[in-house]
Amino acid sequence: MEEKRKRYQYNNYTTYGNTARNLKVMPDYDETKELEPIRRPAERNRRKPRANSGIDLISVFFLTIAVAVTLYTCIEYLHVQSKVTQQNDEIAGLEHTLVKLQNQNQDALSKINTSVDLNYIYEVATKELGMVYPDKNQVITYKSNLSDYVRQYGDIPEEDDSTLLDKILK
Repeated sequence: MEEKRKRYQYNNYTTYGNTARNLKVMPDYDETKELEPIRRPAERNRRKPRANSGIDLISVFFLTIAVAVTLYTCIEYLHVQSKVTQQNDEIAGLEHTLVKLQNQNQDALSKINTSVDLNYIYEVATKELGMVYPDKNQVITYKSNLSDYVRQYGDIPEEDDSTLLDKILK
């Protein structure tokens, strides 16, 4: 049977089986020489701090200006925000007033519409005032570009029913 070799690892040393590891032999040691103290790598690379590690005058000046600008910006932002809030409240109040006036107008219009009797108006106009509907030749139609209203700058000329021969003889 083959002998199996077991491999063990202790402190970065590899050992096969149960044999002891080989130790390194120290070089000759001379007691007369002084040994240098052993330094860790972190201690070797560490720099000495500067004696004056304070902030210089220019840095203080720029820092003061930056703080002042930031403070001014914050104050202006709050001022603008309060104006916007005030205007929103004013707009809400005006919208409330507008709705109130529109409701009053609708109420007044409905009162007018219910109080007017068109048959009574027709009776008074035709019987008491002698008004009649116009004939077809009395109505003049025209096309308007404006849909809301028409301004009349002069009288509308009356249509002459005379023939061409009557016009020539005049």
